[in-house]
Amino acid sequence: MTKILASIKDVHEAEVISKFDFDIIDVKNINDGALGYVGDSSLEKINKIFSNHKLSVTAGNDSSPLTKKQLRRVKLLEQLGIEYVKIGIFDTNLLQEHSSFLELIKDFTIKTVGVVFADLINNKGEIEKILELNYDGLMIDTASKNNLPTLDILSPDTLKLFVESCKDSDKFCGISGSLRPIRFKDALSLQPDFIGLRGQLCKPELGRDKLDVKQVSNVLDEFNYALNKSNNGRTLSKVSLYSSSTSES
Repeated sequence: MTKILASIKDVHEAEVISKFDFDIIDVKNINDGALGYVGDSSLEKINKIFSNHKLSVTAGNDSSPLTKKQLRRVKLLEQLGIEYVKIGIFDTNLLQEHSSFLELIKDFTIKTVGVVFADLINNKGEIEKILELNYDGLMIDTASKNNLPTLDILSPDTLKLFVESCKDSDKFCGISGSLRPIRFKDALSLQPDFIGLRGQLCKPELGRDKLDVKQVSNVLDEFNYALNKSNNGRTLSKVSLYSSSTSES
């Protein structure tokens, strides 16, 4: 069954979202690009609020993860018991550096999620190359939050290829990027392991800046309705979102 992920930016939003039944809570600095890091102090405080919940953390917007800063950051996430770390794949010319980075942390228990950007992908061949990396899972998002949503940038065939290829590669997969409730049915028809939300959980007049309790409740109801209407008997990827890391190299 497809899970739902909600992105939050700080301790206040953590307290708000903790009252709702989201499967995964994603922690990011929404004012710093696509995958901004919230900072060690804020993360530690948020982690205490969700001591019994699955957390995902965006690790920053570095074009290459193979840096001392990124390694130190992921080590901290590992120590805190964070479930997922999201690493941006901004430049397919640097895939070898991603491979080397994953090799360095292969013994960590944290699950690695490579984030592919719909508005940066040039062709299906790039997706195929990314699938060769030893990330535990992959998700498609948008680098720019002011343009079209993922479902309008990539064709249904390309998105279907992405999801099915992830399953064939024993990776879990997710779809995010300005997903609107009216498109939940379309997203769920692709059978990803999770979908991610931020902007639709916020006050419309404030864009992505501030969560709105009523909006969060309404969107969650819309998701659950769409999920119940979809085929709950679908087969997900062989790697469970809740299994231990399976990186081998």
